[in-house]
Amino acid sequence: MILTTIAGKNGKIHIHIDGEYRTTVDKDFWFSERYRFLKDIDENELTELLSAVSFRRAYNKGLEFLSRRLYGSKELFRKLCEKGFDEESAQKAVDRLLELHLLDDEDFAECFAKNLYERKGFSENRIKKELVHRGIDRGIAENVVDTLDIDPQNRIILLLRKKYINKINDEKGRERTVRTLMRLGYSYSDIKNALKIVFENEQDEFYE
Repeated sequence: MILTTIAGKNGKIHIHIDGEYRTTVDKDFWFSERYRFLKDIDENELTELLSAVSFRRAYNKGLEFLSRRLYGSKELFRKLCEKGFDEESAQKAVDRLLELHLLDDEDFAECFAKNLYERKGFSENRIKKELVHRGIDRGIAENVVDTLDIDPQNRIILLLRKKYINKINDEKGRERTVRTLMRLGYSYSDIKNALKIVFENEQDEFYE
């Protein structure tokens, strides 16, 4: 098979096999690979070339995703597959990004856990579940959550005073608040104790 190339716009190289278009690559890739020296190419070499092109595209797309926000390795792998990359190319891209320390599960887990704790008000167990759901190793998830030093009852009291104080004055409001806090991952007993403390403090302040 005869391999030919045509220079395109913006540094693109269009690759043709026996006069038929097959794929497009960027010039940095093309001039760093051995394929540029080939005039005749067999099936195995063509397969290798197309695989290398797919990896390059997956890698570049991974960099693009990481420029927007942090990802865990498994989450990024799934994201690349959703974008149409085959599993082999997606995994190679993730492995290369990990190798270059451009992708780090612990860094992602720490930032994500902190966000869930500070902005969402999630409990320890809920944060662990969310991290594992994102593909983070359970051991990493547990270590990261341990650094947050969460006191469930004190955290609920803070949330009640900050976000729900005007919603717990009647029975329906309290029921809705309890359900909301349970969805955040807090236990029913911790919620009831926190509500009791908040109510007692409110009454003490009223009678002072």
